[in-house]
Amino acid sequence: MAAVRTDRSFDVEFRRGDLTLDPQEVRIEAVARSFRLQSDAAREARNAVAVFGASDLNVMVDDRFTVDDVLYRIVFISVNRDVDTQAEAVAVE
Repeated sequence: MAAVRTDRSFDVEFRRGDLTLDPQEVRIEAVARSFRLQSDAAREARNAVAVFGASDLNVMVDDRFTVDDVLYRIVFISVNRDVDTQAEAVAVE
């Protein structure tokens, strides 16, 4: 898992409230689903991504990070972190 995770990995700085955490190594992969939210007041497109990191990755639901000018928000973290951390984030454009 470590070899797969570190292939095409990069460092991100998670933001938790007003706190910015130290950079951590992750790999991000797009997942198949995406959706659009639209109302009279606003329009928003979202795309889900998988975030893979070490088992001790310091990440929590609602943490945010930016990659290539795209804002992501963590929405789910797998409870099984024996081998690695697998989380889901939503890219908000």
